[in-house]
Amino acid sequence: MPDDGTPDERRLLGLWTAGWLAVLLLVGLLWLGDLSLQWPVLLVPLVWALVAARRRPRERPPAGS
Repeated sequence: MPDDGTPDERRLLGLWTAGWLAVLLLVGLLWLGDLSLQWPVLLVPLVWALVAARRRPRERPPAGS
């Protein structure tokens, strides 16, 4: 199984992804959409960032190891 990285690395990757998602959605909305009508789509990267930024308890080794 490949190394999944440290919790800090995973958190940073989640925030980086949420940031780019927000930028791309905003550009798409400004270019093709109606921002006053479709602004709720920008809540998706916000929720993504909140989930990525939360602290999680340390992972426990599997039982029997």
